[in-house]
Amino acid sequence: MRKIVKRVFKVVVLVAVLILIVLGAWIGWTVYSLPDAKLIATYRPEESTEVLDRNGIVLTHLMVDEFRIWAPLSEISTNLQMAVIAAEDDTFFQHEGINYKAAWEALKEDLKKKRYARGGSTITQQLVKNVFLTKEKTITRKLKEFILARRVEEVLSKRRILELYLNEVEWGPGVYGAEAAARYYFDKHAADLTPGEGAMLAAMLVNPERFDPEKRYKRLKHRQELILNLMRVDRLLALEEYEEALATPVVFRYEKIEQQFPIEDESCPLRFLRTGLMEIVGGARLYQAGHKIRTTLDAGLQQYLQEQLSQWSDRSAQAEASTGLLLVEEGDKIRGMACIGGLEEGVKAIDLLKEQEPDSARAYQVVEPRRVVWKNLVVHSRE
Repeated sequence: MRKIVKRVFKVVVLVAVLILIVLGAWIGWTVYSLPDAKLIATYRPEESTEVLDRNGIVLTHLMVDEFRIWAPLSEISTNLQMAVIAAEDDTFFQHEGINYKAAWEALKEDLKKKRYARGGSTITQQLVKNVFLTKEKTITRKLKEFILARRVEEVLSKRRILELYLNEVEWGPGVYGAEAAARYYFDKHAADLTPGEGAMLAAMLVNPERFDPEKRYKRLKHRQELILNLMRVDRLLALEEYEEALATPVVFRYEKIEQQFPIEDESCPLRFLRTGLMEIVGGARLYQAGHKIRTTLDAGLQQYLQEQLSQWSDRSAQAEASTGLLLVEEGDKIRGMACIGGLEEGVKAIDLLKEQEPDSARAYQVVEPRRVVWKNLVVHSRE
């Protein structure tokens, strides 16, 4: 009997040793394969390019898949900052990268439901996942996330972590970062968000598709109210501010008649302008380097041309068959562009515009797009 017990004991010990060796090798390899957390000190996500008129009015944004406009933390409303912290990580300023209590609660729920049901990740963990890792739900990725979060907290200040997070995180289909989200959903700068709007954006973060305001507004509104209450309880909002936020309707961009931020203007003249800018800046840099390109164009004149010419021409058909551009000039500066179907149509358009403004000093000409010197339309370009 004793021999059997000894053999079983040896087997158990051997199995335990083997498990420890495998576990140690797994942890060692996981740590060895980690990216350098110090790289985050110089990290900057890809950004969309803004094309502006001569007065700084946004004409369009140029992007590939991600609509993102970088905003320093000082230009992101504290209403949004505090709402995100209340919703995503209420101990953000106390922990060192990991909220162990939240992680333990998440683990218990995952084991209970036998699936990855709850994240429990801090803002720092979410940041390192987005910057360094993938979205796969595995134990290995979670271990890497834990280690990197601790290391990132040693490299960056809390304010810098929050700034990177708010510029990196996804807020909807192709919408990334607080400034892009503020423009996309509310047609305003992130600096101007109200408590109600900030809480609404924070409510979307957990799952932008599930909390889409156009498709699931009631669900989103309920979560927004929960976050506003959390902000009140945590004394991030005074009682008066809380009550005002609940009582004030949140108006989304798609509900507004006039919009100051066109997200992607696919009008015919701006498509030609985009082609010209690609020649000047280069394809990848134009769409990903966050340029701000100020042009000689006038947004008001562009709108006026569209309104006037649409009265006598089928603009949709014209845009498809455009062979030329009607340029409106003031001195040596091009202030407006419109697509035309040919020389004859261009002459008619010019006559119409001169009738509308007989005393105008503007000059008009019809040219082929390939003959436009696009660099003359660019007043200033910077990253």
